[in-house]
Amino acid sequence: MKNKIQVKINGMEYTLLSTEPEDYVQKVASMVNRKMNEVTENCPHLSTAMAAVLSAINLADTCLKSDGNSEHLRTQIADYADELKGVKSELEEKKQELSKVSAQLQKLQIEIAKKDTLISSLRHTTVSEHVSHASATLDIADNTDEIK
Repeated sequence: MKNKIQVKINGMEYTLLSTEPEDYVQKVASMVNRKMNEVTENCPHLSTAMAAVLSAINLADTCLKSDGNSEHLRTQIADYADELKGVKSELEEKKQELSKVSAQLQKLQIEIAKKDTLISSLRHTTVSEHVSHASATLDIADNTDEIK
């Protein structure tokens, strides 16, 4: 549905038909009015038609530059999105690598614990054998005293 909207540009009243909301149309008219005022202040000798054309050229210039900036930003965003995909992929690889290393570490810790137990057992056995051997040596020495 088209709305009839009254706007004022460069001191002239205009009735515009638009499907856009009234506050938006008023903002557009206000921007055109500001640009017309800017042009007529800088070049007071221009006719209204010439001021309007120069204002339109200035607004088109601003619009094209904004489009260029928008395109540049879209390209940057796309580049960042691609970079993010790469970083996510790398992160996933590092997580898998960490998982493998953690599993290896756990296996090594179990192996170390088994070897510590074995070493402890061997030490205990060796100490017991030395004690038994020393005791046997004493028994033999004691027996040799009896033989004499």
